[in-house]
Amino acid sequence: MGDVMRKRVVASAGALAAAGMIAGGGMAAADVQEVDWHNAAFEVPQVGPCPRQVVSFTNGAGEAGDWIYRFAPEKPIGYADVTGEGVDDALMYVECGPRGAEYSRALIGMTTDPGGTEPHALGTVVSPPVWTQVPEEHQVFHGDIAVWINDLDTGQGHTEHYRWASSAQAFVRIDGQ
Repeated sequence: MGDVMRKRVVASAGALAAAGMIAGGGMAAADVQEVDWHNAAFEVPQVGPCPRQVVSFTNGAGEAGDWIYRFAPEKPIGYADVTGEGVDDALMYVECGPRGAEYSRALIGMTTDPGGTEPHALGTVVSPPVWTQVPEEHQVFHGDIAVWINDLDTGQGHTEHYRWASSAQAFVRIDGQ
């Protein structure tokens, strides 16, 4: 079943890319795209066991308390309007864990304040319950976010679907799981 779902996500990505609708491919608000996320201080939503807290990043890595944070290597920041406010938000893969341990990875959503000057956390899109489940890819279509999760223990993967819920001010899973 995982291979079938992965093929569907990849096929959808091709259609979205052709239509210019893939994350990062649409009209972008300059504010969120002008933030140097890898060298900024901002509140990072919960990532695995790491609490929501302000982290100062330098070259994509930072520490806060006993936790080490980093942007997932070789994972670009995606931009899409996931809140329905008509401006792009940032979607990024952030990893976190205690020194000398495995890192958990989450897909988080960020934006800027209305003036476009300060980074602002929307929240965690998905942070699997164990570090061996790793969000690897995502696609955005009309605000819905499809996330491919690799399971390192089984070698399988699956897709989960999320949407921003303005009433909850959080990302919620919408695929019935």
